Amino acid sequence: MNLPRFKILVPTALSVALCFSAASSLADETPSGGMIRYPDVSAEHIAFVYAGDVWVVSRKGGMARPLASPAGGEMNPKFSPDGKTIAFVGNYDGGTDLYQVPAGGGIAQRVTFHPGSETLCDWTPDGELLFSSNAFAGLSRMTQLLTISEKQPFPELLPVPYGSNGAISPDGTWLAYTPYSRDTRTWKRYRGGMASDVWLFNLQTQRSQQITDWEGTDSIPMWHGQSVYYLSDAGPNHRLNIWRYDTNSQSREQITKHADYDVKWPSIGPGAEGDGEIVYQQGSSLRLLDLSTGESEKVNVTIPGDRPRLRPQRVDASKFITGGSISPAAKRVAVAARGDIWSLAAENGRPRNLTDTDSVNERDPAWSPDGRWIAFFSDATGEYELTLMQSDGRGELRRLTNDGSCWRSNPVWSPDSKMIAFSDKTGAYHLHDIDSSETKNFYSDPTLAGAQFSWSHDSAWLAYCQSSPTGLGNQSIWLYNVQEGKSHQLTSGYFNDSSPAFDRKGEFLYYQSNRRFANPQYEDVGTTFIYRDTGVLLGIPLRSDVENPLLKSIDVQEWDEESEKAADDSGEESENEDGEEGDDSDESEESETTPERDPLSGSWSLTVESELIPESDRNVTLVLKRDADGSVSGYLETPGGQIPLGDPTFDKASGQFSATVESPLGEAVIEGVVSGDSMEGVAKISAVGAELPFTAQRDSADEDSGEEEPGEKDAAEKSDDKDADKKEEAKPLEIEFDGAERRAIPLPISPGRFRGLVVGSKGQLVFSRFGDESGIYVFDLSGKSPSAKQIVAGGGGYELTADGKKMLLFRGSSMSITEPSAGKGSGKSVSTSGMMTSIEPRAEWKQVFTEAWRHQRDFFYDPTMHGVDWDAVRVRYEKLLDDATSRNDVGFIIAEMISELNVGHAYYRGLPLDSGTPSSQTAVLAGMLKAEGDRFIISDLWEGAAWDTDAQNPLRVAGVKAGQYLLEVEGQELTTDQNPYALLDGLAGKLCELVVSDDAQLDDDDARIAVVLPRSDSGLRFRDWIEHNRAYVDEKTDGKVGYIFVTNTGQPGQNDLFRQFYAQSGKAALIIDERWNGGGQIPTRFIELLNRPVTNYWAKRDGVDWTWPPDSHQGPKCMLINGLSGSGGDMFPALFRQNKIGKLIGRRTWGGLVGIEGNRPLMDGASVTVPSFAYYETDGTWGIEGHGVDPDIEVIDDPARMTDGGDPQLDAAIEHILSEIDRAGYHPPKRPAYPQRSKMGLPKEDY
Repeated sequence: MNLPRFKILVPTALSVALCFSAASSLADETPSGGMIRYPDVSAEHIAFVYAGDVWVVSRKGGMARPLASPAGGEMNPKFSPDGKTIAFVGNYDGGTDLYQVPAGGGIAQRVTFHPGSETLCDWTPDGELLFSSNAFAGLSRMTQLLTISEKQPFPELLPVPYGSNGAISPDGTWLAYTPYSRDTRTWKRYRGGMASDVWLFNLQTQRSQQITDWEGTDSIPMWHGQSVYYLSDAGPNHRLNIWRYDTNSQSREQITKHADYDVKWPSIGPGAEGDGEIVYQQGSSLRLLDLSTGESEKVNVTIPGDRPRLRPQRVDASKFITGGSISPAAKRVAVAARGDIWSLAAENGRPRNLTDTDSVNERDPAWSPDGRWIAFFSDATGEYELTLMQSDGRGELRRLTNDGSCWRSNPVWSPDSKMIAFSDKTGAYHLHDIDSSETKNFYSDPTLAGAQFSWSHDSAWLAYCQSSPTGLGNQSIWLYNVQEGKSHQLTSGYFNDSSPAFDRKGEFLYYQSNRRFANPQYEDVGTTFIYRDTGVLLGIPLRSDVENPLLKSIDVQEWDEESEKAADDSGEESENEDGEEGDDSDESEESETTPERDPLSGSWSLTVESELIPESDRNVTLVLKRDADGSVSGYLETPGGQIPLGDPTFDKASGQFSATVESPLGEAVIEGVVSGDSMEGVAKISAVGAELPFTAQRDSADEDSGEEEPGEKDAAEKSDDKDADKKEEAKPLEIEFDGAERRAIPLPISPGRFRGLVVGSKGQLVFSRFGDESGIYVFDLSGKSPSAKQIVAGGGGYELTADGKKMLLFRGSSMSITEPSAGKGSGKSVSTSGMMTSIEPRAEWKQVFTEAWRHQRDFFYDPTMHGVDWDAVRVRYEKLLDDATSRNDVGFIIAEMISELNVGHAYYRGLPLDSGTPSSQTAVLAGMLKAEGDRFIISDLWEGAAWDTDAQNPLRVAGVKAGQYLLEVEGQELTTDQNPYALLDGLAGKLCELVVSDDAQLDDDDARIAVVLPRSDSGLRFRDWIEHNRAYVDEKTDGKVGYIFVTNTGQPGQNDLFRQFYAQSGKAALIIDERWNGGGQIPTRFIELLNRPVTNYWAKRDGVDWTWPPDSHQGPKCMLINGLSGSGGDMFPALFRQNKIGKLIGRRTWGGLVGIEGNRPLMDGASVTVPSFAYYETDGTWGIEGHGVDPDIEVIDDPARMTDGGDPQLDAAIEHILSEIDRAGYHPPKRPAYPQRSKMGLPKEDY
C-alpha cells in the first residue's frame, strides 16, 4: 500500500489567516478542570497550578491572573489563614524550596534553603508553614513533618517519628497526618500494606489515635472545627471521595459520591460565610464543596494570554536518537530520532528529515544492502507496520505489512535485498518477502530471549537461536531454509549457544557458547564462589571439506618430478637446494607484479618499559599510515581515546621513525627504529627529564598502503570484488548437518562475555567483549597467528556495512564510522548538528498517549488487563488530551490511565517542564542544629560507627565536636534569626571556614575550622541510623544479638547485608531489619546467606573446632517489616518465612510482586513501566501482589510510643529474639572422645 509522503502545505494567505484565528482563540481559554491542579481556597479566592505556574482566581470563577512562574513546575499553593499570602513549592534559586508571595502579587520570598526537597502541607493556625521533607531523616524513603516561619527561620521537627499530609487543628492542639503518603502513586484501588491511614497526635499530651482503618486509602486530612475531612476510596465504587470524621462521636461518613473519576488534591478553606468549603479537582472539573450543605458545584476558570507550550516547538532531534543503520557505501547513516527517520551524512552534507511527521512514530531503520531502501516500523495506522521508503526520501512510502497487533522490532535485510526478518513482543520471528508481499512466522520463542538473526551470503539460510520449550534449558543454534520453509538444528543446546554469524564465503558459522566452567572466583571472607566469563567463541565448518585453518603442518620441501626427469634426460645438472643457479623466472615475475610491502603502516602494540608509567597504562596501540608520497600520519589509541601524532616522519632506508605526542607529563618525542615487524626506541619527555624505553610489535600491516600509484589498488580491489561476487552468486551455500557440532573449532580467544558476532569483508570475525577487557574486537581465523585484537575500547553498539568494509559505532547518542580492523579506533564522528525539527505539541501528545496505552496492552503480564476494559479506559482518558496545555498535563493523564490497572510497578516517568532549571549548590553540615538562645548548637554529628572509616563526619574529622556552638560561616555571623542554610548556599563541595566554640560568645579565641562541606549528607544519616539501632540492640541484649539493616534488594542492600552479616555472624541471634526496603532484585542469594545450616564440625588438635560451613550464622533470627517494604522488599520476608528462618515482626508489606523489565522510551524521551511478570505460589495461586506479606507478630508503630526516639517494633523484636535464644538457641555438640583404631573395626556410632 502506498502512503502520502509529505505534509500538505497550506497556501500562504490561508496560513496567515489561520494563525490569526488560532491566536485569537488562545487569547482567553476556559480550560478543563482536569488540568487545574493543587487548588486551595481562601474566603475570596482560589489559587491553583495551571501549565506549571501558580494562578489566582475568584472563588466564584472567572478570569484568572498569574502569580508565580519560576522555571520548572510549581506545586501546592496554600493561602495563609488571613488569605493575604500564598506559600508554594517552586525553584527560583536552584532547589525545590518553599516560597511565599503576597496574594495580590509581589516578590516571592524564599523560606527554606536546605538542598533537600520539601512538600508543603498547609499553614498552621498561628501562621507557620507545615511541610514534609526527607532532609533530616535517617532513611531515604522516610519523610518527617516540620514547621518554619519568619520568626523561626530554621525548621523545627514535630514530635512524630515520620509523616506527611499534616494538618493542625484550629486550636493548635491536634496534628492530623498520615505516617506516609502514596498520593502520587499510579495505583488505584490499592489495599496493600502501604495503604495510608489518618492518625491524630496531641501536640501537648503526646497522645495518639488512629481514626481510620479502611483497608484501602485514607489520606489528606483537613480540619474544620471538630471534624476531620479526608480523602478515601472506601465507598461502593472505590473512587477517591471526600469523607468526614467526627472527633466527638468518632463516626465516619462519605460526603461526595463521585463514581467516574477520583477526587484529587482537596484543600479546605473558610468559605465565604465561614461555614467551610473544600476545593478539589475531579475528572474534567474544578469543584467547590460547601461543607454546610454537602453540595459541590463546578468552578469555571478563564486563563488569559497565549499558550506558549502549544505553539509549534523547535526541537533538537539529535537528543532523541534511538537507533541507526549505515548505508552500504558508508556515505550516510539512517537514524530514528524524535519519531522521524533521518539521513545523516558521514562527512559532507546536512541532516535530512525523511519522514517529518508529528503524530506518527517511525523507528528501527534498516538500510537495504543494495542501498536503495530504508525499512522501518511506523504506527501511522495505529499499529506498528513494516514500512519501506526510498533511501533518498523521494517517492511514496510503501507499507509492507497490514496485520500489526503488537510491538515489532529488529528488522534485518537479506543480502540480496529481497527479504526482511523481524520479531515481535510475543517472541514470534517473521520473514517478509518483498516481491510476494508475504509474511511468514517461522518460529516463536517461549522465553522471549530476543531475536539474533544472521543471513547466509546467498540469502538462502537464516541463522537464529531456539530456546527450550519449557524455558528451563539452554539456547541452541538453528538454520532456517528459506526455500524449504523449514528449520534445521545445528547445535544441541547442551550448553547455552547464541549470537550465530555466517561468514561471507559459506564456509563457517561462528557463535558464542557458555561452556567454560573453570577458575572459579572465591569470596575473600566466605566459601562461596561464582563462575565468570564462561563464554567461548567457536566456528563450525559448514561442510566436512572445509579445512580447519588452526591445524598445524610440518614444513616439507617439494619438487616437480617431471621437471627433474626432463633435466636428467637432457643431461643438465640440477642445482642445489638453495637454487644458486636455478631458474627464478617465476619468482622474478611475481616480484615485478607484487607491490613492495609497506614497512611502517599498520597497527602496532606498543609497550612502555618504565616504572614512571602505571602498569595499567603501559600498553597502547600505535596506528601508523604511510602514503604513497612518503608522508606519515597516525595516532595512539589509549583507554582515554585517540591521541594524534605530531610531525611524524619515517626514513625507509634506515628505518628511523619519529613523532611527538602530548602526554600527562608534557610533550613526548618518540624516536624508534623499525626492523621488520618490530620497533624499538625511546620516548623523551624533556619537561620532566624522562626517557621511557619502548618496544612495539606490528599486529597487522595496512594492506591499503604501499608504493603503488594511487588508484591502482582500488581498481584492482573493485575487480576482485566483482569476481568474488560472481563466484558467490554461482555457488549456493551447501551445509552438512550431520556431525556439524562435532566439527566445531574453539577459537584461540580468551573466554569472556561476548555478543554481536558479525563477519567483515576479509572474513574477520567482529565481536563485543564485556567485562574487564570490554571493547569491540576483531579476529582473523585465516591469519598466520590468529588472535583477537581490539578495534576500540569500551562498550557500544555497532553495525557493519553490507560489504563488511566499514562499521558504524554507537556510543549513547553519538556515532562514528571506522573500519573493522585492529587499532582503527572509533574513527570519524557522524555529525548530528542541524537535526532541528518543528513539532506540533498536541499532535505528538496524541501519539505519546497512545504509545503508553499500547505498551501496557502489549506487555502487561495479564492479557485480560486485570479485568479492566482497556479500550474503554483509553477512550475515557483520551478525552482529557484536548485540555492539556503542557507536557506535564499529558503525563498526568497517562499516569491516571495506567493507574486503572490496579497493579504495582506501573510507573510514568516524565520529563522536566522546562529546560535550564537551576540546580542546588547549597552545602550541608552533616549534623543537626538546635536553637539555644540566639545561637545554634550542633546537637548531633551524623556518621557511622567507629570502624566505619567510609562514613566519617567531615566536621568531626576537622575538629568539631557535638555540643559546640556554630557562630560563623565564611565570615558571616550566625544567629537564630537566620536560616543557617542560607549562609551555606553556593558552598557545596568547596573549602570554607566555620567558627565554633564551647560557649555562645564570638571572640578571637574561637576555633576556626577549614572543611569541605558536602552537597548531601544522606549517606551519613543512613549509616548513623543503622549504628544507632545496632548499638541499641547490643546494649539491650548484653551483646548477644546482632542487628542488620537491609535498605533494598539491589546492590546497595546486598552490600549492606554482607558487610554487616560477616561482622556479626558470631552473635547468638540476629535481627534483620528490612523496614522501608526499596526492593530491587529477587533476593534468593540473601536468603541463602541467612539459611546455611550446619553440616558438620571439624576437630583440630589445637585451637577451637570448626563449624561448617564457617561463613554461616547459627542461631535464631527474626525480621522486621513494614508497609514501605516493597517489591524485593516483599519477596525477602516471603522467602524468609518460606524457608522457616524466623518470625516476621511489624506491619504488612507493600504488596508489589509483578515485576518490570526494560521498555522502549516514548518518542519524546518519557517512559512508562509495564508490569510484565507476576508472582504466584507453589500451590498455583496468586499471592502477595496487592496485599503484601503479613507479619507473624503485628506491632503498630504508634507515634505516642516513639516521641523520644523509641521504636516499639524493634523492642518487640528484641523481646522475641531473646526468648528464642532461651528456647532454641544454638548449642554445638561436644567433641566426641578420640576414636580407638588400634584394632580392626569401628564402633557403630562412628560410622
